[in-house]
Amino acid sequence: MNKPTYRLWKTDFHTEEEFIQTKEKYMDLGFRVVTYLDGNSQKDIHNGIKALIQNHMNAD
Repeated sequence: MNKPTYRLWKTDFHTEEEFIQTKEKYMDLGFRVVTYLDGNSQKDIHNGIKALIQNHMNAD
């Protein structure tokens, strides 16, 4: 069974402690937590992933 993914942007938190508490909360709820260190949390991450894959495929 796959766990649902919850995405966190580290820049959304004021302290490391606040970030860790939030991450652990979602992990305890059964989520797989993915953390992004920078970028705009308001943008659709799927568009960024698609662009990354497209750039990789065009590199050949």
